[in-house]
Amino acid sequence: MVKCPYCGQMNYDRATECRKCQGRIGPETLQTIFEDKSYWMGPEKAKVLRSKALSAVVIGLLVKVYWGGYGPWPVIDYAPWAEIRPWLDPWLIYGGALLYLIGWVLNWI
Repeated sequence: MVKCPYCGQMNYDRATECRKCQGRIGPETLQTIFEDKSYWMGPEKAKVLRSKALSAVVIGLLVKVYWGGYGPWPVIDYAPWAEIRPWLDPWLIYGGALLYLIGWVLNWI
């Protein structure tokens, strides 16, 4: 098995192109004949962006559930925090979801 130098996907020994990112694999002779697929962002950076976006969504859901009063526990609500909560959880949830979709699209750009 041959590991792709761009995304780390394992491919068959005789593969000349990665199954996941379609980057060129093989000896230098093949890589000098064919151009490598150039990425503006690439799969590795897009994966990091998607993981950060998922973290934002999870934190937003935790804020919504634990701080929003959806459980049997008492809500600790200080005045400055009460002003932040109405815009913080939608920002984290919807912003994180949008950022995840952007990272998914940038995977191929």
